Amino acid sequence: SFITASKFSNELVDDGFGGKEARFACNINIQTSVEAFTVINTLSGIMRCMPIWAQGALQLTQDSPKDPSYLFTMANVGPEGFSYTGSSLKTRATVVAVSYFNMDTRDLDFEEVEAETAYKNKYGHNLKRVKALGCTSRGQARRFAKAILFAEQRETEVVTFSASMESGIVVRPGTIISIADPARAGVRRAGRISSSATTQITVDDSDSTDLSDQNNPKLSVIMPNGTVETKNVTVISGKVITLASALTQAPNSNSVWMLENDSINSQQFRVMSVEERDGINYGISALAYVNGPT
Repeated sequence: SFITASKFSNELVDDGFGGKEARFACNINIQTSVEAFTVINTLSGIMRCMPIWAQGALQLTQDSPKDPSYLFTMANVGPEGFSYTGSSLKTRATVVAVSYFNMDTRDLDFEEVEAETAYKNKYGHNLKRVKALGCTSRGQARRFAKAILFAEQRETEVVTFSASMESGIVVRPGTIISIADPARAGVRRAGRISSSATTQITVDDSDSTDLSDQNNPKLSVIMPNGTVETKNVTVISGKVITLASALTQAPNSNSVWMLENDSINSQQFRVMSVEERDGINYGISALAYVNGPT
């Protein structure tokens, strides 16, 4: 996980001023003795990472473009369903000023980025000042400010729910998940698999489910190894969904399926915490995820 994070951090990106530079760089001198985890946690934040302890080792999960790797529906969460909360409109920043060490002037400098005019007119002038630790690049400071503004505008919702052990032991902080919530979508397009083959999936209930084969439908299923595979749909007949191409293997019966199309998509969230509650159920908290600037 450290190597993967390093490769993403070292990719060359536009510095915003006509040149190229590494996405993340750290120029810092540690002069005092500090707990190892504290140092790792601090340095991880520079490259938008979060250290987690999993499977007997310290691993990094990075805020980088990812596809959803797990599905949640009313069929595999607790009876209370999904609970949503949002950030206060008054606290959403419309201007972000990031401090960095300017190597030319040998002093602290600020790079300021403003939101679009329409967004500023709606929420007013809310300034957020942030320190970019170990940053000596104006371009990196500018990307940092843009990432904060993007999150303030589009990643403002938190969802919490409970799940059983089958999901709790697979999902980790940083995982991107898809949620099909019929209370929001207005239709049920997810559930459990009754039976399956590599090219055909028989769902649990067609009477209370809107199984539409219009608008480029795609079916996602959780595979026996816990990963998610998505295939285009050709025909839907009753409870049977026929795929355009074969899955790598047949999903297990009682696994989870999810149907999407151009008009109704699932919601995507990034898992922030997974908490074991009673040895059987897990509490999961996730933040809205939008694949944006990197």
